[in-house]
Amino acid sequence: MKECGQVRKLLPRYLDKEANDREVAFIKDHLSHCHLCSREYSELSEVKQLMLEKERKSLPEDYLVSRLREEITRRQYTEEKLSWLTGMGNFSRRLIPIPVATIALSIALLIVTSRQQIANYSLDEHILSGAQTTTETALRVMLSAQN
Repeated sequence: MKECGQVRKLLPRYLDKEANDREVAFIKDHLSHCHLCSREYSELSEVKQLMLEKERKSLPEDYLVSRLREEITRRQYTEEKLSWLTGMGNFSRRLIPIPVATIALSIALLIVTSRQQIANYSLDEHILSGAQTTTETALRVMLSAQN
């Protein structure tokens, strides 16, 4: 049993013809009388033979170069798409002040015109109320409407 463990450790070296003369003699002697190790040896040698017979495929000679070209082309395409989007982002950042200024100016004009309408309406309303309107009263109404 102890010999079986030693032989199983040495079998790969024996199959690859890397075992020294003493190990080869020990393995051959053990395999001649141990059926379990003998069967394991035959299975390992069959597997090794199948592996050697299996056709080994290699890549075409220019495979890596073509893959590298494809990757470079893909990255350039991606960068071009991103650069266009980045350019649009810069363009839109330049255009943002225009709508902001337009909105601010519109609000200022609304405030000014609404104050004038309130002042005119208040003075008109005072005159229509039938109260006596003097220059002093008219100035006071207009000034209070503007503040």
